[in-house]
Amino acid sequence: MQSFLEMEDIFIRNFDSYLNKAAEEQQSIVRFLKRVATEYENIKDPGTYFGNPLNTVVMISRFANNWKHEVFDVIASNHTFTQYQTKLNNELDEYNIEKPTMDDLQFASYDILNMQEIHNLNTSELANAVLSIDEETGENSTLSASDCYMIGRSLYELQNYSFATEWLQQARQHASNDGPEFPTVNRIKILEDLVLSLNRQRSYKLASKVNKEILKSEPTHARALINKVDLQNKLTLERIKISNLDLEEDL
Repeated sequence: MQSFLEMEDIFIRNFDSYLNKAAEEQQSIVRFLKRVATEYENIKDPGTYFGNPLNTVVMISRFANNWKHEVFDVIASNHTFTQYQTKLNNELDEYNIEKPTMDDLQFASYDILNMQEIHNLNTSELANAVLSIDEETGENSTLSASDCYMIGRSLYELQNYSFATEWLQQARQHASNDGPEFPTVNRIKILEDLVLSLNRQRSYKLASKVNKEILKSEPTHARALINKVDLQNKLTLERIKISNLDLEEDL
């Protein structure tokens, strides 16, 4: 009988954990849907709304990234998801709707890049710009860590490493402030890409510092361990070049 009690205790603890997790996931989806609905309520004129590239990239980022990870992937763990998926796909086919892709997100990010360069706009100001206000709570809606990350990643693909680094830095800052409703990009992933971007800019010292931050959190992180050796070699070469230049000047 003692073994039955132990087994049932295991059942209780595990199902309690499962139900708590399910409740957290449901609350996360509700918060996400509420934020999207609030943004729609604030769209008075679509022309004006989409005239701001920030709004465009936020919407495309939601379709290309957030809806999948924050809603569909969560619901997919439920066995009844197939029914919802079939209904959704049929409705999309009926209205001939195609979801935005990562390519669309890259084009939208390019528009933001042009806007920054033409008007000399500060990345921090754009990343923290108020896009809408919740009339009930008075809370401001700005870009999330996920949005900033997707912009930074897109600019990295466009090989504009300077602005990519700035946007990834903003993603890093926002990740510390965003609530649990935006878990699609974690801090380590942001730091990984920040190391790549800094490396491309030849900012080896800063890249090494960020890489150490990754290893501090995850000492066995495979990519960071490889980067550690690579960056140390590059920093050593830099020091040798500087020493040689000093010698030449002395001569």
